Amino acid sequence: MSSSSSHRPRGPVARHTKLRSPGLGPRILKGAAFALSAVLVAVVGVGAYAYNDYFGSLRENSVTLAGQDVNPPDVEVLPNEDVNILVTGVDKCEAEWADQFGDRCPPALVEEQENSYTGQLNDVNMVIHVSPEPRRVTVISIPRDLVVDRPACESMDGAETGPATSVMFNESYGTGGVDCVARTATELTGLEIDHAALMTWGGVIDITNAIGGVDVCLADPIPFDRETGLELEAGEHTLVGYEALQFLRTRKTLATGSDLDRIGNQQLYMGALVRKLVSNETFSDVPAMLRLANAITTNAQVSTGLTDPMAMVSIAGALRGIPLEDYAFIQFPAADSPMDRNRLIPVPESWDLIAQALEQNQPILLGEDDPSATETPAPTETPEPTDDPTKVALPEYLRGSNANDPGVGCEPAEGLF
Repeated sequence: MSSSSSHRPRGPVARHTKLRSPGLGPRILKGAAFALSAVLVAVVGVGAYAYNDYFGSLRENSVTLAGQDVNPPDVEVLPNEDVNILVTGVDKCEAEWADQFGDRCPPALVEEQENSYTGQLNDVNMVIHVSPEPRRVTVISIPRDLVVDRPACESMDGAETGPATSVMFNESYGTGGVDCVARTATELTGLEIDHAALMTWGGVIDITNAIGGVDVCLADPIPFDRETGLELEAGEHTLVGYEALQFLRTRKTLATGSDLDRIGNQQLYMGALVRKLVSNETFSDVPAMLRLANAITTNAQVSTGLTDPMAMVSIAGALRGIPLEDYAFIQFPAADSPMDRNRLIPVPESWDLIAQALEQNQPILLGEDDPSATETPAPTETPEPTDDPTKVALPEYLRGSNANDPGVGCEPAEGLF
């Protein structure tokens, strides 16, 4: 794994949202990946009887991860062990939405990408870690510009591509599809990927429409962004359809305008989506759940383990019982590359703190943002001791958020379980 401990860590604060969280990606609907990860929480509400009708298309388009069986095992209940689910979003130009992206998706590129992943970038990458009892969920966002070592992968035609060093994480999908992204994530984090799911950028539009929109709260207005066409005032908003896509793509008018600045928006969206999906309002709305099921199966490609409706229901059932404050959203620790200011490198010392907490199933305490702070602590800094010795406090620059935090100045979500 490419690494360095002598460079300044990157953990930007979300200044325009009312969240304590960091920002992500460019020209793709990264919210599609957030949506699918949160959708796993809601699957149980539809029931396996309905999902059997929808899962046929998932099975036909499924991918087998390295070391796993082509046919998924029978699953009745989620065993008392950890589960790691990779969720990734790629910059595929789909015919249905190509006109929304202008020169980004010309007809020739749409046709070329119809049946091939060559040249596509996995710009959204998250590992969802579900712990053993007591259950907790930690969502780890991996920056697209992170420079990593990639293991050997197999291409769509079955040819093997040898391992590579110092490559961008978001190049792994174009090298070997979803399985290559999973292999690269394991190489980076040490977490074995049990399941994987990929979603297109049209998915976020369909999913937010299916559930009637997602409510977010902004601390500051978002000025007009020429690239996405989005402009929002401060305060509460319900994002539906294409506006949700715009919200998740916007970066040029945020803080520094960097790719990482968008993590704030995306974590805000993710928390709001989790709250909406686990609410009684959504679970009791059978038509909405069926629309949601259709949106997932139409837009997603999953690993074979997720093509069994009961496996999905088991995972969703385990997730739904977890309090919102035990959903943590964090970013993989990264520092500016000394070779290229537009690239990031891993900070292994900081990741080791998180990995240890995950292995020992300890809660991760999320740091508070300090808007006046101008210096970022060194990545080797030892975290402050906590009042509860069973909890792990992250260094101050590794900030995140949890699902019951709608933002400063907004009422926290309560009583959903």
